[in-house]
Amino acid sequence: MTAEHPTTRNTRPSSSAWLDKSWSLDRRSLLRGAGVALALPWLEAMSPQAVRAETAGDLTPDEIPRRSVFCMWGLGLNGREFTPATTGLDYQITPILKPLEKHRQDFTVISGLKLTHSGGHGGDRTFLTGTNTHKSGVKLRVSCDQELAAAIGNQTRYPSLTLGIRRGTGFGNPQDNTLSWSPSGTPIPAENRPHVLFDQLFRPETADTLAEREAEFARRSSVIDSVRGEAKTLSTRLGRVDREKLDEYFTGIRDLEKKMQAEKSWLYQPKPLVDAPEFGSEQGLDPTKGGLDYRRYQRLMYDVITLALQTDSTRIISYMPRMDNSDGTGAFKGEGNPYGYHEMTHHGEDTDKLKWWTIADTWYMEEWAYFLDRLKSVKEGNGTLLDHTMVAWGSTGGTINAHNNHHLPAVLCGGRGLGVRHQGHVVRNDDYLGNLWQTMFGFMNVPVPEKFQGGEADGVITELA
Repeated sequence: MTAEHPTTRNTRPSSSAWLDKSWSLDRRSLLRGAGVALALPWLEAMSPQAVRAETAGDLTPDEIPRRSVFCMWGLGLNGREFTPATTGLDYQITPILKPLEKHRQDFTVISGLKLTHSGGHGGDRTFLTGTNTHKSGVKLRVSCDQELAAAIGNQTRYPSLTLGIRRGTGFGNPQDNTLSWSPSGTPIPAENRPHVLFDQLFRPETADTLAEREAEFARRSSVIDSVRGEAKTLSTRLGRVDREKLDEYFTGIRDLEKKMQAEKSWLYQPKPLVDAPEFGSEQGLDPTKGGLDYRRYQRLMYDVITLALQTDSTRIISYMPRMDNSDGTGAFKGEGNPYGYHEMTHHGEDTDKLKWWTIADTWYMEEWAYFLDRLKSVKEGNGTLLDHTMVAWGSTGGTINAHNNHHLPAVLCGGRGLGVRHQGHVVRNDDYLGNLWQTMFGFMNVPVPEKFQGGEADGVITELA
């Protein structure tokens, strides 16, 4: 493709100016040529600091993309081999945390957190909402990732990404497939296939796919208009309680409309151009099918997540890489583990189950270390992608017993460039898990919403600030 020079904030520089970088590019600069427009990746020349060669590559504070990734690992872990015995920066690393040793300066273990509604098999729904449970009649509420997306999501093509080891919502089952809940309290479907996620994020649109998307927008608008009209007619014949339920329904429709309008506004904006990972066969990439190579699968998911953050396609991600109850991962049976993960949590002091529980937890932590490696390998300004991203590892199963709703395991990684001051290991007995999320909102420069976590947050983790 023969491309024109990118549009710049200044006129095209002379040859000497080109060499000393005394010019700058707009963040959304495009390459145009042969009827094609491609979005540029982040370049040093896109920073206002690039007006001088000696400062090229630096980012000003208002340019740093602030990002949050929330990951929930179902069913807890073996707390005896995870929780450090000492606190502070010089705590003694534990067997399960050993894979993270090289990232010691980039994470903090927070012990002692709790939730009112949690413990073992039903913590998925409460992890990011604080109050939602699987009990009937409970009013469902928004998750904190979606509150962040509402505040800053308009800055990226995808306000947020919802991912999991199972796709869809799983709503109505004993466990959910998703951690994310809309403002109207409806579950947001998770995607679990890395190759499908990659296509969603990066496959260029063609004239045919654009026409299909336009037609789909028109169909959805028509359906929404029709449903709204029918609902308004119906509401005139309903009692007070039913009208309140219908109002909640309208709220869900408005959520859908806002999402659709946001999608449409990005339709003709070119997607980032990146090289695709080697995905291999689809069967080995879809956890709902047989033959899953979990390590390969998990690393591909982390690769695509890293690309999504690196290209500023989104700044908010929720991900459930292991479910409650039926964990969905196979718990490394292909590597010799004779037990399912749920079975190990009900160990009954069986020494063999405890041994394999620690081995499996350590292997899972090796995959998390790979994720941190990937984030740290990406240079961004005068730091790394990990410096500008807070990545939370957590569970709603306690470390004393995997089915407790207290002493929840939590690790906050990254974010040093956002102001996070890592402390190694801190103990916050009886603090709510929502306090960690509230702390992250502060580093995201997003005001904490009213009734945040429905009362399951009452402060911040002051050691991190």
